[in-house]
Amino acid sequence: MLHFSVAEPQGNRTYIYDTDEKYVIVLEPLRDGKSYYLLTAYPLEGKDLKRNKIMNKYYKHRLPDIL
Repeated sequence: MLHFSVAEPQGNRTYIYDTDEKYVIVLEPLRDGKSYYLLTAYPLEGKDLKRNKIMNKYYKHRLPDIL
């Protein structure tokens, strides 16, 4: 399992990626900074899996701390 945050144009997002099951959960922090809400969750299949977008975000764009 990988978990990391990324600063995106829409705001900060936190990703939880199950590398065994190839499943991604995307969360956005609430204003109080203690809670999250679920944006989306999906399996990586086909072109997304081949492009490896999640691993690219993890290695190149992750923030030093989880928000």
